Amino acid sequence: MEGNLSKALWLGVSILLFIAVVTIGLSIFGGMKEVSSLANDKVGSIAQSLAEEEFRMYDGKEVRGDDVLSALGSFSGRSGDVIVMVATLGNNSGNPINLDPSANTGLGANYTKYISNTTGTLSVDNRCIILSAGSGSLLTGHSKTVIDAARRDAENPNLTSKYINPSGKFISYLIYDENLKIRGVIFAQTE
Repeated sequence: MEGNLSKALWLGVSILLFIAVVTIGLSIFGGMKEVSSLANDKVGSIAQSLAEEEFRMYDGKEVRGDDVLSALGSFSGRSGDVIVMVATLGNNSGNPINLDPSANTGLGANYTKYISNTTGTLSVDNRCIILSAGSGSLLTGHSKTVIDAARRDAENPNLTSKYINPSGKFISYLIYDENLKIRGVIFAQTE
């Protein structure tokens, strides 16, 4: 009888130990789930910052025409996600464009759209250029053939309305969507 009592005690202790280990494991897992979720959020924000970093060099800066052409090349693989809008002297009757979001000027100029197309409208909100979607999607993609043809036109001095003079001076700003996500760059030729 003493052997059965000993076995019953060992079985009871084993069951209690098992329950304790499972409880500890579940509480640790629950805590790790929160830590994992927080880590995923941090990684997401870091990835977003890195994705936007390539645009920051164009935020309110004066650049040369060869920088504009370089931007067309570097963003060419992101059709449907990024738009580059360029106003040249040739496309605006030879007049320099005074693009200044803080003064709400320059958005009415004639801009050529590269990389992607949009039917949206540009506006200024809190010194940011906002691209608002019309009835359709905000940006629509172009095929690689169309993007390459537009790039060739931008480099062709015989097409004065589309020509981007590599030595010309441009002012550049970022284009945001209504959620303040960077969607592209706008360039306006000043001389």
